[in-house]
Formats: sequence, C-alpha cells, structure tokens
Amino acid sequence: MMTALMDSRIQGNLHLPTYERAIRAENLKALARRWHIARSSELVDPRVIARWFPGQRNLLELLALLSEDEVIKLADCSHPLFSMMIHTGLLPTTSASLVQPGEFEAANRQEAFMALAVRVDSIKTSFDEACVLFDLSMSEAVHVRRFGPHELWDISANPGLVMFPVASDHYFEAAATRDLTSSQKTQFMVMSRRSKNRIH
Repeated sequence: MMTALMDSRIQGNLHLPTYERAIRAENLKALARRWHIARSSELVDPRVIARWFPGQRNLLELLALLSEDEVIKLADCSHPLFSMMIHTGLLPTTSASLVQPGEFEAANRQEAFMALAVRVDSIKTSFDEACVLFDLSMSEAVHVRRFGPHELWDISANPGLVMFPVASDHYFEAAATRDLTSSQKTQFMVMSRRSKNRIH
C-alpha cells in the first residue's frame, strides 16, 4: 500500500530516536491506508467505513482532496495521531479465533499489530512516558506489556481492535492547509488532542 516515496520518507528519519520514528511511521501508514481508501474509484459501503474507521468520515473526506505529498506533510508529527482501546479482555487465545478473511480484516489486523508493537516497545522503554504519549491507563499498559510479538499478532486479530484519530478535525484541517513546521504541528496536536475516552 505504501508507495516508494512514503517508504523513503520513513527510512530517511534514522537520525531520530526510535520511539519518534515509530510514531511517525504509524502516523504515515495509518493516514496512507485511509488516503488510498478515500481516493479509491470503487465505492465502499458506508457501513464498512463506519465499522473499520469509526468517527473518521471528516478525515476521509479531507484525505480524498490531498496529494500524496500533502498526506506525508500531514503525518509529519512527533505525537501519535491515532489511538486504540486496549482492555483486559484482549487475550491471544480468545482473539486469534475471531480472525475473519477479507481485505479490510487483514489490513486492520496488520495496522493493529504494528500499533500494539509500538506501544509495548514504548512501555518497556519508559512506562510513565508511554502512558502519557499514547494516552494509556495504567491497567492498559500493564496488560499489554505482558505479551510478546506472536501474542500481539493473535490479539490484533480481534475485530474490536480498531484505530481511531485522537487528533481533532481542526488539527487535520490546519496541518493540511497551513505551512506548519513539524514542531508546530506537534505542539498543535498536543494542545488539540482529544482523549480517547471521550471519543468512545
């Protein structure tokens, strides 16, 4: 799904700390996935959009108007633009059995797996900073840090684990239409971030 330009942009950030590269890659890949869907010539059932991209209709409408380079600039932020609900009911054994075949299901599983891996890595690096950065409760962080890569892959099969934006619509509109630096976008994102608990 990612184009060579987007891949090269991620690889070009090797001078940044690992956690920041992971966040920028997550932002870019999540936006790129939605950008491809928004610009698809095939109409996607609104119920499918609502299922896999909850609360993202405005974002998809905006992305449909943007070029690839504009999407890259939109993602150029050192703060996570997306989040997910991680609860103690998410377990490898019960989640893996819920996997369903299909394009959206497979793409969502891959996206969820990478997001979980980024969060676990950040939690193991600095528990408190990870909780603040990814808006995780202590119980969420304690629960998910117990799992290794294969277990996270099983958990990511749970169809209830979807990513949603914590960046406000105002952030996306401003970042897309104004000539902001990466630092300015990050500051604006922090100030305008929505708590995931207020979204769900």
